[in-house]
Amino acid sequence: MTGPDDIPVLDAGPLQVLAAEVGSAFAEAFIDDYLQMLPERASKILRALAGGDPRMAADAVVSLRATSAMAGALRLERCCKELESRIRRGQRLEPDAVRAVLYANIRLLVREAGRQGYLPQSRPKGQG
Repeated sequence: MTGPDDIPVLDAGPLQVLAAEVGSAFAEAFIDDYLQMLPERASKILRALAGGDPRMAADAVVSLRATSAMAGALRLERCCKELESRIRRGQRLEPDAVRAVLYANIRLLVREAGRQGYLPQSRPKGQG
Protein backbone atom coordinates (compact mmCIF):
# COMPACT_ATOMS: atom_id res chain seq x y z
CA MET A 1 0.00 0.00 0.00
CA THR A 2 2.90 2.38 -0.38
CA GLY A 3 3.31 4.36 -3.55
CA PRO A 4 6.45 4.57 -5.60
CA ASP A 5 9.14 6.84 -4.23
CA ASP A 6 8.78 9.15 -7.24
CA ILE A 7 5.42 10.36 -5.91
CA PRO A 8 5.99 13.50 -3.83
CA VAL A 9 5.19 13.20 -0.15
CA LEU A 10 3.87 16.77 -0.16
CA ASP A 11 3.27 18.88 -3.26
CA ALA A 12 2.77 22.55 -2.38
CA GLY A 13 0.74 23.17 -5.56
CA PRO A 14 -2.73 22.38 -4.20
CA LEU A 15 -2.17 24.58 -1.13
CA GLN A 16 -0.91 27.41 -3.33
CA VAL A 17 -4.07 27.13 -5.44
CA LEU A 18 -6.21 27.11 -2.30
CA ALA A 19 -4.38 30.19 -0.98
CA ALA A 20 -4.90 32.00 -4.29
CA GLU A 21 -8.60 31.13 -4.35
CA VAL A 22 -9.61 31.77 -0.73
CA GLY A 23 -6.61 33.41 0.93
CA SER A 24 -3.43 32.31 2.63
CA ALA A 25 -4.96 32.37 6.12
CA PHE A 26 -7.57 29.81 5.07
CA ALA A 27 -4.96 27.63 3.35
CA GLU A 28 -2.75 27.72 6.46
CA ALA A 29 -5.70 26.85 8.70
CA PHE A 30 -6.62 24.00 6.36
CA ILE A 31 -3.15 22.40 6.40
CA ASP A 32 -2.89 22.91 10.17
CA ASP A 33 -6.25 21.18 10.73
CA TYR A 34 -5.41 18.46 8.22
CA LEU A 35 -2.10 17.63 9.91
CA GLN A 36 -3.61 17.69 13.41
CA MET A 37 -6.46 15.38 12.38
CA LEU A 38 -4.28 12.73 10.70
CA PRO A 39 -3.95 10.48 13.78
CA GLU A 40 -7.71 10.50 14.44
CA ARG A 41 -8.52 9.84 10.79
CA ALA A 42 -6.10 6.92 10.72
CA SER A 43 -7.58 5.60 13.99
CA LYS A 44 -11.08 5.73 12.52
CA ILE A 45 -9.94 3.56 9.60
CA LEU A 46 -8.25 1.10 11.93
CA ARG A 47 -11.23 0.88 14.31
CA ALA A 48 -13.54 0.13 11.39
CA LEU A 49 -11.21 -2.57 10.06
CA ALA A 50 -10.79 -4.11 13.51
CA GLY A 51 -14.56 -4.04 14.00
CA GLY A 52 -15.18 -5.76 10.68
CA ASP A 53 -17.04 -2.79 9.18
CA PRO A 54 -15.76 -2.42 5.61
CA ARG A 55 -18.30 0.27 4.75
CA MET A 56 -17.18 2.51 7.60
CA ALA A 57 -13.53 1.75 6.78
CA ALA A 58 -14.10 2.70 3.13
CA ASP A 59 -15.87 5.93 4.14
CA ALA A 60 -12.98 6.86 6.45
CA VAL A 61 -10.41 6.05 3.76
CA VAL A 62 -12.28 8.13 1.16
CA SER A 63 -12.38 11.07 3.57
CA LEU A 64 -8.65 10.84 4.23
CA ARG A 65 -7.94 10.40 0.50
CA ALA A 66 -9.96 13.50 -0.43
CA THR A 67 -8.42 15.77 2.20
CA SER A 68 -4.96 14.42 1.37
CA ALA A 69 -5.49 15.37 -2.27
CA MET A 70 -6.59 18.88 -1.24
CA ALA A 71 -3.50 19.20 0.98
CA GLY A 72 -1.13 17.95 -1.71
CA ALA A 73 -0.24 14.86 0.35
CA LEU A 74 0.16 12.80 -2.80
CA ARG A 75 1.84 9.72 -1.34
CA LEU A 76 -0.76 9.39 1.42
CA GLU A 77 -3.49 9.96 -1.17
CA ARG A 78 -2.06 7.10 -3.26
CA CYS A 79 -1.89 4.87 -0.18
CA CYS A 80 -5.56 5.62 0.51
CA LYS A 81 -6.56 4.88 -3.10
CA GLU A 82 -4.92 1.47 -2.88
CA LEU A 83 -6.45 0.78 0.53
CA GLU A 84 -9.89 1.83 -0.71
CA SER A 85 -9.58 -0.47 -3.70
CA ARG A 86 -8.65 -3.43 -1.50
CA ILE A 87 -11.57 -2.75 0.87
CA ARG A 88 -14.04 -2.45 -2.01
CA ARG A 89 -12.78 -5.76 -3.47
CA GLY A 90 -13.61 -7.37 -0.14
CA GLN A 91 -10.05 -8.23 0.83
CA ARG A 92 -9.52 -9.00 4.51
CA LEU A 93 -7.05 -6.42 5.75
CA GLU A 94 -5.01 -6.89 8.89
CA PRO A 95 -5.35 -3.73 11.02
CA ASP A 96 -1.75 -3.99 12.27
CA ALA A 97 -0.37 -4.07 8.73
CA VAL A 98 -2.60 -1.16 7.67
CA ARG A 99 -1.56 0.76 10.82
CA ALA A 100 2.12 0.31 9.97
CA VAL A 101 1.66 1.61 6.43
CA LEU A 102 -0.62 4.51 7.38
CA TYR A 103 1.59 5.74 10.19
CA ALA A 104 4.75 5.38 8.11
CA ASN A 105 3.12 7.62 5.49
CA ILE A 106 1.91 10.06 8.15
CA ARG A 107 5.41 10.32 9.68
CA LEU A 108 6.89 11.04 6.25
CA LEU A 109 4.21 13.65 5.61
CA VAL A 110 4.66 15.44 8.94
CA ARG A 111 8.44 15.49 8.46
CA GLU A 112 8.04 16.92 4.95
CA ALA A 113 5.42 19.45 6.11
CA GLY A 114 7.92 20.68 8.70
CA ARG A 115 10.68 20.87 6.10
CA GLN A 116 8.43 22.94 3.83
CA GLY A 117 7.37 25.23 6.68
CA TYR A 118 3.77 24.05 7.04
CA LEU A 119 3.88 23.14 10.71
CA PRO A 120 2.65 26.04 12.87
CA GLN A 121 5.77 26.12 15.04
CA SER A 122 8.05 26.12 11.98
CA ARG A 123 6.29 28.97 10.16
CA PRO A 124 8.25 32.25 10.33
CA LYS A 125 6.50 34.93 12.33
CA GLY A 126 4.52 37.41 10.28
CA GLN A 127 3.42 34.92 7.61
CA GLY A 128 -0.27 34.57 6.99
